[in-house]
Amino acid sequence: MKIFIPMAGKGTRLRPFTLSRPKPLLEIIDKPIVEHLIDQITSTLSSNIEEIVYILGDEAYFDSSVVESLALISKKYNAKTKVYRQLDKLGTGHAIMCAEESLTGPAIIAYADTMIQGKIEIDLNADGMIWVKKVENPSSYGVVNLDKESNIIELIEKPKDFISDLAVVGIYYFKESSFLRDELKNHLKEKLEPGREYLLNYGIEKMIEKNKIFKSQEIETWMDCGTPQLLLESAKIIMKSKQKDSNENNLSQEGTVIINHPVFIGRNVTVKDSTLGPNVSIGDNCIISDSIIQSSLVYNDSNISNANIKNSILGSNCNYDGSHKEIFLGDYSQINNNEK
Repeated sequence: MKIFIPMAGKGTRLRPFTLSRPKPLLEIIDKPIVEHLIDQITSTLSSNIEEIVYILGDEAYFDSSVVESLALISKKYNAKTKVYRQLDKLGTGHAIMCAEESLTGPAIIAYADTMIQGKIEIDLNADGMIWVKKVENPSSYGVVNLDKESNIIELIEKPKDFISDLAVVGIYYFKESSFLRDELKNHLKEKLEPGREYLLNYGIEKMIEKNKIFKSQEIETWMDCGTPQLLLESAKIIMKSKQKDSNENNLSQEGTVIINHPVFIGRNVTVKDSTLGPNVSIGDNCIISDSIIQSSLVYNDSNISNANIKNSILGSNCNYDGSHKEIFLGDYSQINNNEK
């Protein structure tokens, strides 16, 4: 089994946190978003992962350090790493076809900004699978249309009329990915009108037209990390599920320290006369003093003092001593009381 992860976007909605690193490598608690995704896929999958294929953008942003980080992630799953580049943003189908030479055998395609909780199980009788989540407003999503035998017969993007409430979450399985490759190859020969894109759905729909059987499977939780607010909401869900792994033993305490779980502590963290939690993650080498922090992410090597913040994100190497209740600080930012 191969896993294909398209991640060529620059995560502009998550700036300033994506100015210095791609969105899939932003950490939630103890690992990057993309690793959480791979964890969820592999945790209930019976097949071994032979290779993880990453489709990146240009080297100026997705540089050698990004490739090295992804290779280390693959190694944790005893999988090889293969990297391709999508230099022109021409759609989801185009992204997958940038990895054309790897499109053979069974494969899972998973978009890197997708995080889920729930079982990923392969129906061995199906030619393909699409994971879905029931939603209240299907007109805002791409949905699957099922026949009486629960086979997918159609993929519909943002239907105006009710067709289905099963939204596509961005994870797909193909028993033989070369079939998808062949359909997308034909798609890429077409000359598109301005503003149109080459879509992965085109290949799936053509396979269905040729009597390939696609099944859907509903997952328990679907999380989006597209904006700072959505990243925080996703982090809360993950923290709740991993509460017993909070690593409070890593904490060096001075004065009165109150911990309201779930709180996750990195290595070499010092907290003095402060209250942390609930739903707080503190990265490595941080110093927190005289502060109250709730529902927030604090990345490595940051110092916070005299603060009362909630629903906030502070990047790496930040120094914050201010009066804002909610704040988003990118890496290497500084705010102090003298600057009010």
